[in-house]
Formats: sequence, structure tokens, C-alpha cells
Amino acid sequence: MAALRCIVSLLSSYVLAWKRGIAILTAGTVKVTPDTRVRLVNGYTLQILDATAADAGDYICQIATMNPREITHHVEILGEL
Repeated sequence: MAALRCIVSLLSSYVLAWKRGIAILTAGTVKVTPDTRVRLVNGYTLQILDATAADAGDYICQIATMNPREITHHVEILGEL
């Protein structure tokens, strides 16, 4: 399992989105991706259950504003059980 945290304060009316490449995984608290292994927990923490080598890469937590603010998490899969 991979858990990627995105902590925000004063989100106001802005929408927080999780993205991987051009794919939007979540928008606000709504899961957009059809991948059943992906979910939001404890606010805006992105959780990927049963992560595999195919899940490696960059995941971006972004607040959509005129000047978008974002944080990138790089996921590496070191081995599979």
C-alpha cells in the first residue's frame, strides 16, 4: 500500500485534485479514476492499495487557482510480495 499525504489549510472554495500525468484521480472528495485500489482517506491522503510496479511514478496534489499550487510525490516500488 502507498499513502501520499497532502495537507492543506484554508482551502476555501478551491478544489484540490490528485493527478498522475494528465489523468485526474480525484477532484475534491470525489474519486474520478475507475481504479478500485485508489481512494482518499483522512481528508486528502491518496491511498493506493496493493501497489505494483505499474503504480510507480509522480503523483501531484494540486489546488486549482490562478497560480496553481502543487506538491509532487514520487512513488518507487522497491519490490513486490
